[in-house]
Amino acid sequence: MGREIKIKVPLSDKEYQKLYNLFFNKNEEIFGLTILKAMPSIIIKKDEYWSRYDSREERKANNEAQVIRIRSEEFDGQSKAFFTIKHKVYQNGIELNKEDETFVEDPEVLREFFVEAGYHKWFEKVKKSFGAFCNSSVLPGVEFHVEVEEVNGLPYVEIEVTQDDGDADKIKQGLNDLVKQLGLNPEKRDIRSWVEIIQEKKGLILGKVISP
Repeated sequence: MGREIKIKVPLSDKEYQKLYNLFFNKNEEIFGLTILKAMPSIIIKKDEYWSRYDSREERKANNEAQVIRIRSEEFDGQSKAFFTIKHKVYQNGIELNKEDETFVEDPEVLREFFVEAGYHKWFEKVKKSFGAFCNSSVLPGVEFHVEVEEVNGLPYVEIEVTQDDGDADKIKQGLNDLVKQLGLNPEKRDIRSWVEIIQEKKGLILGKVISP
């Protein structure tokens, strides 16, 4: 099980385009961040969320705290799929996740298993993203991932650290500093789930299958 610590911030069209241009120019440094490994092209991630229950209220009432997800990725003409169970917590605007993830050879088999076990798909999202693994003097000794993305058409940046140990409070402060380093305001960070964000944008009802 890995521990994720992440922050996500909405972007204006201008901010999104600026980051897009910087990352795709393959600069060795962006706003003082040192690029360790940049993604050569856009990755498309299609996520399906599954549950036994029809609404968030039912999931909470039945203590279904974990997120159950099937993810399909498309990258440079190739595709692969993953099954993930994620336990999500928010602290001071920073998302902390513990997750188990494994490669799936045939996601359709997993979908059939879920249906037979009484689960149904209750939410979908499509993320088109690019970014890089980086380090920075504001978070010394820590490698982090910057992902500039459109999620169901909404522009965001996410910065994520994956570590099983280390000082979580120090990392959380460092993530806020990294947002500033990108020329953004950490006070704009969005602590809502993607379900809540997309629901508000699209005016849809939780508990229904929300598609892009």
